[in-house]
Amino acid sequence: MKSVLFIFVYLLFALRIQAQEAEPGVSTSRSGRQKISTKNLYAPEAVEVPQITFQVGDGHSALVQTDQVTVKACIKTSKPLTRLSLYVNGDLQQANRDLKVQADVDKAVCDQSLSQTIQLREGDNRIRLIAQNEGGSASESFLIRFDKPAPMVTEKRLALVIGNANYEGSNKLTNPVNDANDMAESLKKLGFDVLQFTDLDSKKMKQAINSFGEKLRDDYQVGLFYYAGHGVQNGGINYLVPTDAQPASRNEIEFECIDANRILAKMEDAQTRTNIVVLDACRNNPLDRSWSRGGDNGLASMNAPSGSVIAYATAPGKTAADGNGRNGLYTAALLKALQTPNQTIIQLFQQVRAEVLKQSSNKQLPWESTSLTGDFYFQRK
Repeated sequence: MKSVLFIFVYLLFALRIQAQEAEPGVSTSRSGRQKISTKNLYAPEAVEVPQITFQVGDGHSALVQTDQVTVKACIKTSKPLTRLSLYVNGDLQQANRDLKVQADVDKAVCDQSLSQTIQLREGDNRIRLIAQNEGGSASESFLIRFDKPAPMVTEKRLALVIGNANYEGSNKLTNPVNDANDMAESLKKLGFDVLQFTDLDSKKMKQAINSFGEKLRDDYQVGLFYYAGHGVQNGGINYLVPTDAQPASRNEIEFECIDANRILAKMEDAQTRTNIVVLDACRNNPLDRSWSRGGDNGLASMNAPSGSVIAYATAPGKTAADGNGRNGLYTAALLKALQTPNQTIIQLFQQVRAEVLKQSSNKQLPWESTSLTGDFYFQRK
């Protein structure tokens, strides 16, 4: 009986040892003192987010002269992409299925290559590419500046641009400095060498005109003078008003202000083939101490020498509006018209006149006096 009991106890002990050895994650030694867990011994494989490198320009930006370009980028990824999106100026262009992505032949360089043609607007364009895989997403930006190519110009062109706004003896004007700055930039794009000035007193204004006349003699075929600011007629003569002019009576206007014929004389002396004068003047009575637009004493019509065109912001004897935006009403219309290629200068000023009439509810009628003997184009393409 004792033998049977001993055998039964031994079997129970053996079965317990086998059960402990079979338990997962537990190691038993004879001492029974150590238990080693094998749980979490193998962590999931870490996946790196994609790496994007643009292959256009210097890798960060590019300057182009066409409104369509092909964006190229290298994408390094250890796992298949789950998202690939291209944005231009914040607008989604294409997503995965539409983008032209292919495996790169040289795997040492990149895993996938992007090549996508996009449409640009003039100026700066922000390109953004987002790539995502199991490890997360990456985003890279690229700047492309689109500048229209310079128009075809077959002659040398020189422009003098003046904008007077901060008058000492009157209320300041809102737009002339902006008008002069914007007109200068526009003319540069049209192939003009530009002499640009703002807020000139009488001495500096005469110096600028004299410098313009001297430079015109340097084999220029086209001369242009643009003026924005106060202007007035007295005795049938038009005067441009420097910032320090303070005539106490009509008899002092010719001494305080600049005779507009001074510009025409410089152009005639230089014998330039085409001369253009643009006067966006307030045309109010300088004896009105407020010097605001809306006076009743506009500029007089001037005789245009052969090969010239003189453009006024409004008809003779009328006044021009200063405008409520960045530019005066007339200059805003002129800047817009200068962007249209392949139109003669007469067609351009017709476009300006129609725009000003529309914007002023037929209250302001631009005017030109011309003696051109041939067609002139600001830009041809």
